Amino acid sequence: MTDYPKWESTPACAGTDTELWFNKDDEPTYDEKNLLKRICAGCEVRNQCLQYSLKHNVMGYWAGTTPRERQKLRKKLGIISIPIYLARDIA
Repeated sequence: MTDYPKWESTPACAGTDTELWFNKDDEPTYDEKNLLKRICAGCEVRNQCLQYSLKHNVMGYWAGTTPRERQKLRKKLGIISIPIYLARDIA
């Protein structure tokens, strides 16, 4: 992933447990979603994070959105996402 975002500021999620942001079902529970939304709400790089997550087909919770919410946003905005490949997939 060569164009991984270079945040302008430190994201509000910095230092949190990454497992919180990447749920095995790819959809957080109600309580997790509320916590994640609160963390993202005041984030200085939320817009950058959202733009990145809409442009790329990323998994997990980004910029206050679930994968399903981003899929709906992409459809509404006419955005075709770029798949993210793992290094093992392209080697």
